[in-house]
Parts: sequence; C-alpha cells; structure tokens
Amino acid sequence: MNRIFQVLKLDYLTVKSSLSRIIMIYIISILLGMSTQPFLPVILIMFFCVSFSGLVFSLIEKNKCEKLYGILPVRRIEVVIGRYLYGFLTGIINLFISIIFSFFIAAFTNQQIDILFLSFSITIALCYYSFAVSISYPIFYKFSFSKSFMFISLPLYLLVIVLTLLAEKTNLLDNVNLNLQYFVEHYYLFLLCGFVLSVFMLMVSAGVSYVIFRKSEL
Repeated sequence: MNRIFQVLKLDYLTVKSSLSRIIMIYIISILLGMSTQPFLPVILIMFFCVSFSGLVFSLIEKNKCEKLYGILPVRRIEVVIGRYLYGFLTGIINLFISIIFSFFIAAFTNQQIDILFLSFSITIALCYYSFAVSISYPIFYKFSFSKSFMFISLPLYLLVIVLTLLAEKTNLLDNVNLNLQYFVEHYYLFLLCGFVLSVFMLMVSAGVSYVIFRKSEL
C-alpha cells in the first residue's frame, strides 16, 4: 500500500507545476455560474477536469519519465492502481471544490440552491468524469498520450451515441421518467448509486489498463 501512495505522490508532483490550468477552469466556472445558475460550476469543472486528470500521461511522456517508473521498486499493478487513485482523488477533490463554489455563488448572488438539481448535477458530473477516465486511461496506456490525444473527447461522443440508440430502440425515456420520480423523493440514493457506478467503472477500467500496461515496455 505504501508503494501505491508513492506512485500517487509521484503523479501529483508531476502535474504540480501545471495547477494553474485548473485554476483558470475555476475562474471561468465561477464567472459563468454567477451569470447563470449556481450549480453550473459542478458540471463545468468536472467536464474539464477529465483533460486535467490525463495531463499526467502527457507530462510523463513529454519529460520521458517512463523509465523512472521502470526503475522504481513498484510492481506494474501498483503503478496502475496509483494512477487510478490519482484520477479518482482528482475527481473527488474537484467535485467538492465545485460544490463549495456553487454555495459561494448562491450566497454572493442571493440565489436559492435547489438541492435536488444540485444532487443530480453532482451525480451526473461524477458519473461522466468516471466514464471519461475509464475510457481514456486504457487508451493512453495502449497508444501513449501524444498518439491518442485526439480521442480525448471520445467518451462524450460514445455517451451521446449510446443514449441516442437506447432512446430510439427501447423505452429508455419512459423508464427514466419513472425512475426520476422515485429519485426525486430519494435523491440521496441517486447520489449513492452514482458513486457506486463511478467506482465500478474505474475498477473495470483499471483491470483493462493493467492488462495493457503489463504487456508494454518501459
């Protein structure tokens, strides 16, 4: 476990010098939230946070740090777990920051926060972030960041295509409406289901990434 946290720390130190990028995202999200809805930063920050979480792949490749991970006394499974733990914590920390921004905007602009809308925004944002990370990380491990950067928006396109097909071929919209009525009264269950689904997607993706990374050369 200690070696996993060493990998996590190394990933953080790798992107530490680029934290100004996420600060710019914060500023833009706050300004847009003040001019629209207080919960908007939750959606925006988590959406752009996907590219920030993949930045570690870019910097490692750019600075040719792959060999460093090869000489560290860590197993490849620990490298993958550490990387996914970094991605997960990046999402959770930024999610909490975005929620704080939402309450700050509401207080500053004298607006009332709808807890139901905020809960849905949190769940959708976290699920999308986890889905995007789950798709992009294995691609980065397989093809490297420079060769696969163009596919960074792939998760969004896949999500739109899948939802569109399901809506056309099934009674998805009717089922969603029925379930939403239930979750309106039990929004905390919606949050819990979103969190469990997010963790599940990341775990499956981590397994795929490990299989890819195990066969690669450092």
